[in-house]
Amino acid sequence: MFLEAPRFPEGVSNAAGWQGGAGYQTDIVIVDSGREQRNSVWDYPRHEYDCAHAARYVEQYKPLQNFFHVAGGMANGFRVKDWLDFTVTGTEGVFDMIDATHFQLVKAYFSGAQSRERAIQKPTLGSVIVTGGTFGSIDLSTGIVTMASGTPTSWVGEFDVPCRFDTDRMVGRAIKGAGGVAMEWDSIPIVEIRV
Repeated sequence: MFLEAPRFPEGVSNAAGWQGGAGYQTDIVIVDSGREQRNSVWDYPRHEYDCAHAARYVEQYKPLQNFFHVAGGMANGFRVKDWLDFTVTGTEGVFDMIDATHFQLVKAYFSGAQSRERAIQKPTLGSVIVTGGTFGSIDLSTGIVTMASGTPTSWVGEFDVPCRFDTDRMVGRAIKGAGGVAMEWDSIPIVEIRV
């Protein structure tokens, strides 16, 4: 099951100590001559995060603890705002055509003349503006745009990353200091899921 709401607590995902980002899977074969053959296994990156050190204080820990219980550990997916990559500009916002009226939101990443595209499946409510054609509707759970007529040319907006916890255990330790009680734990990993 995927929980469209609530979103992962923003007080944790934008706190100091939050870490993570995109990763690819590449198989590398070294041949007898010492040269490499590289085979990219994934077309799209898979994002991984760790929030263990982003919720050190009780006011951050309690919302995370509640959210962990609602998500059921690894059982359910949820939305995460990746503060390092959550916006799409007009030059980045492109589409993959599904059929004559349905189009998948895509973000294009550019470096010089090279580019790579990433399907956006979890746009955020009220943030997406589509140009070109006559806009009909958008499915916020899939990122699929339905056009009333014409073909969309670009879009701008914000998006979340569909994720799940990569652990069924959240074991914290309370540490009492001069400033009050702080919490710590070794790891609370979060991984992107394909929906």
